[in-house]
Amino acid sequence: MPITKTDYLEYTYCKKNLWLRKHKPELFVDVELSEFEKKIIEEGNLADQAARNLFKDGQLIEIVGMSAVPVTHSVIERKPSVLFQGAFASDGFFVQADILKYNALLHGWELYEVKATNDVKREIPHHHVNDLAFQKIVIENDGLRIVKAGVIHLNSAYRQHGKVNYDELFIIAELTDEVFAAEAGVQEEMHDLKTYLGMPEEQGCECLYRGRNAQCTTFQYSNPDVPDYSVHDINRIGGSKKVFYDWIDRGIYTLEDIDNPETLTGAKQAQYQAYMQGKPLIDHEGIKEKFDELVFPLQFFDYEGYSSAIPRFDGFGAYEQVPFQYSLHTLHEDGTLEHKEYLVTEPTPQVTLPLIQQMREDFDDEGTVISWYKSYESQRNHKLAELHPEYANFLEALNDRMFDLMELFSKNLYVDAQFKGSASIKNVLPVIVPELTYKALGIQKGDQAVERWEKMIAPDTIGAEKAQIAKDLLEYCKLDTFAMVEIYRFLKAL
Repeated sequence: MPITKTDYLEYTYCKKNLWLRKHKPELFVDVELSEFEKKIIEEGNLADQAARNLFKDGQLIEIVGMSAVPVTHSVIERKPSVLFQGAFASDGFFVQADILKYNALLHGWELYEVKATNDVKREIPHHHVNDLAFQKIVIENDGLRIVKAGVIHLNSAYRQHGKVNYDELFIIAELTDEVFAAEAGVQEEMHDLKTYLGMPEEQGCECLYRGRNAQCTTFQYSNPDVPDYSVHDINRIGGSKKVFYDWIDRGIYTLEDIDNPETLTGAKQAQYQAYMQGKPLIDHEGIKEKFDELVFPLQFFDYEGYSSAIPRFDGFGAYEQVPFQYSLHTLHEDGTLEHKEYLVTEPTPQVTLPLIQQMREDFDDEGTVISWYKSYESQRNHKLAELHPEYANFLEALNDRMFDLMELFSKNLYVDAQFKGSASIKNVLPVIVPELTYKALGIQKGDQAVERWEKMIAPDTIGAEKAQIAKDLLEYCKLDTFAMVEIYRFLKAL
């Protein structure tokens, strides 16, 4: 199997994970990509295809993999001006370049990598400069001369109005000097990579020095001595490298073995104390003060939003969130609870207008609006006010009386070690209100909701399938706001 660009980038992040992928692929058999990861791949493919509109008369190599190499060589002999997905191999390495453009003045080829991002990234594992340097080395070893290199990325300032303007949607970032300068270092890494893949399996992996969310797929296999709940689960511990690295160097993996807990502060200290005491840390007075600020009726509110690399709706840019549904539970002072909701099932050019119009009917003009991580809802409201100025006063008023229920957890007024340092509602709910669960729903996570809505509005989705997706979306969003109601009730009872 040839070593690909993806392999190289994975090697720079966790070489042991790559070794296992090559030598023990059975470890990855049951590892399914999340809907979010699938969408990232899909968005990358869409951006790659869209960027081809910047170049006229491009020749596309439609074959994928090593068999595309001789086809590419054959096409190059015909001297095309632009080549899409040209395949090259040398010394055990393989690449398919997004775009190659011949430069007659410099007597060589310009190499462009298309990235579905809003800027150039220079950090491992998404290091665009090293990515291009890897490609340059393989391509030149296979016979072509690269004279320029750059990244074509999305323009964050672009807003869709009618037909896509590809010249405005994309930015071509010139990176030739950086790529050429990085070449020697990348060449050395490629040599080390080949050597490493030929060595026996080593113990552990470098992810031992990373927080839980930054670890590789095979972390547990490579580090069996690390328990399910370890120092890696402490809130944002990856940002406290001096303390964290010291623990790992001394083999301290469990919270019970921490011998210098005084070095922990804020949320980290609170989580540690809750874990060691075996019970939640509760600031009763602090919670009461926050709740005393609330004004009935309490309106528990949640949006679901869609985003895409290539904007689909007027007024929105790359990856801008397009609210496509909301759920609203209204709790009155006498304990009465009402629920209202809206879902966009047939998008119009002004996709969000019907949603706002229904919101105007459903919301009370008084009372506190409660959300979880309110910056998301408030930012959506700002955007909707920009698109629909006739509703700006209504939307800004919602923001003015919005309360963030998540802050009671993120600001350590209620800390349970079982949250594992997270204030996400998906972590808090199973601990505080275990009888409520997303597991029985057709949609269980936000990335699934985005994927299912995209499927629902597709022209070829009709009838029973469309109706089932709509039902699943409404149930999912409804549980989000009902979960907030129950968490509020739980805290209120304290």
